[in-house]
Amino acid sequence: MGMDAILTIVALVLSAASVVITGLFSIRTARLASELDAEREERMETQSAIKAAERVYEPLAQAAAELQSRIVNIVESGWVPLVQRYKSHGDYAVTSTAYLFANYFGWIEARRQAVLSSSGEGGRDIAVQRLIDTVLQTLRRSEHSEGFLFFTTEQRAIGELMLTWETVTDTGTRIPHVLGYASFTKRFRDDPDFRGWFTPVDSGMELVARGDHRRLIEIQHALVALIDALDPKRKYTVGYDLAPMDLQPSE
Repeated sequence: MGMDAILTIVALVLSAASVVITGLFSIRTARLASELDAEREERMETQSAIKAAERVYEPLAQAAAELQSRIVNIVESGWVPLVQRYKSHGDYAVTSTAYLFANYFGWIEARRQAVLSSSGEGGRDIAVQRLIDTVLQTLRRSEHSEGFLFFTTEQRAIGELMLTWETVTDTGTRIPHVLGYASFTKRFRDDPDFRGWFTPVDSGMELVARGDHRRLIEIQHALVALIDALDPKRKYTVGYDLAPMDLQPSE
């Protein structure tokens, strides 16, 4: 075999080896790129979940603050004086108290749906979720009475009834809307089925009228802990007295 033939064979072998090596590197590069893309997507999903949750932190913190403020008002003044104070406004005391529970449930549901639709979890929001669960558990059980007792499915159902979504056409962003007080009041008074979800408020008021505040104080403590996590710098809840109430025995 001549030298030219040998050189040709060597060149072919080297060329083939180069193709194989290039192919192997290409496969490895593609695999690494795919892994990096997956990691980047996972990070984006995590950040998206946190951002989706944080978009409702402000209204959720405000809803929790308004509810705990009403609880403090009821405990400090008593239910009967509260009703007397708003006597000229009809059933305002009952309706507005029911609304404050419903408004809180609505924003809890908004947060839940926002996180689910973004798929992902975030460290800070996991801590917030634990405190939300504590409020939920406090509301769904009681060692003292049935007052202000909303089972888990009832809390979720009221939240669903209170919540709607609006989609921004240009960006596709979904914006949550929770029923306002005027719309709530009309439905609360005119729709017996809707009104029926709030019998725990009625039984709770009977409890408070007898001077038993333990249940409300437990709920207030759980709400304050949640607000501390949602709004540690009090950007959203400035002006509210958010000190946990002293747990005193019922009179």
